[in-house]
Amino acid sequence: MAERDAPYFKVTHDHEKKISIGDARRAIYIDFEGFEKKAPSLLGVACEDEFYQVVLDEELAGAADAKKIPYMSGKVLMESLLERACLESRMIVAYSAHEKEQCMKWYGLDISKYYVNANIVTKKWKKKSYAQTGNRITGLKDCLKLIGYERGDYLGVQQSTQRIKSVAEMLNRRGSYDALTPTTKAKWTKLLEHNKIDVEGMRYLILNVLL
Repeated sequence: MAERDAPYFKVTHDHEKKISIGDARRAIYIDFEGFEKKAPSLLGVACEDEFYQVVLDEELAGAADAKKIPYMSGKVLMESLLERACLESRMIVAYSAHEKEQCMKWYGLDISKYYVNANIVTKKWKKKSYAQTGNRITGLKDCLKLIGYERGDYLGVQQSTQRIKSVAEMLNRRGSYDALTPTTKAKWTKLLEHNKIDVEGMRYLILNVLL
């Protein structure tokens, strides 16, 4: 295949752990939001019909409370999810190796035994889709578009860190969520919505690919 015809997606080199449709339906889907050089700020979790978010950064505790989102230690949260995966025989799925690497880096927690990289699970499907349509597949956004998943305008790709920074800085200056500007409050809402779309969309993608 000529270089100019190469598929527009990148698959990280990771253990190609397979997942059945039954396991995919019961799996725990996760997505961190945060900065490259800082412990994760937020985690979105979906499992079967349940979705919830947990704030992991103390600087965002006020914003968490305003949206009735719990705040807790990322290490404690991931240990509880790992324990659930073990006790209930569930897999932990994320779109790349990022979440697994973050758990090890910041929490000293190895979740690889139960971890499934959704990017690898969808690898053959993405190759087939590219061959049939020629559409670029650069990430989850493009996958969701291909399967017709309703995602609005995707609420601003790659703006998560900027939104977290704006909310945290203004909370620090003004002391409460109520004192934030409407623009900054909207950034927090969009961050949460974006995370929810990513987590639930990823689950929808995996189930459709495996059917």
